[in-house]
Amino acid sequence: MVAININPGQDKDLLEWRTKGKYTFPIALSEKNFARINYGVIGAPTNLLLNADGRMVFRHLGSGTGGEKVMEAEIRELLGLNPFEGIEADKPAESVKRQN
Repeated sequence: MVAININPGQDKDLLEWRTKGKYTFPIALSEKNFARINYGVIGAPTNLLLNADGRMVFRHLGSGTGGEKVMEAEIRELLGLNPFEGIEADKPAESVKRQN
């Protein structure tokens, strides 16, 4: 996992956010145009899941609850596992969006 901050005004707050959340993944600093041009990001936060070929297979925009469960199901599916085994689904299957 890699985070890309596209809001330079928040760069000074990243260390505190990372420490408070006990996150260990790398955080890259960027500008909105990089994420918009390369990944079609139009808002933050946006979570993207890329497959082994680098193709985007999942996109979730916003900070609402439940997105992490949908992403976990998508990762399990990419690994050839039952996507919802052991996961309590709060969100309907329609919230999973594939990019073709």
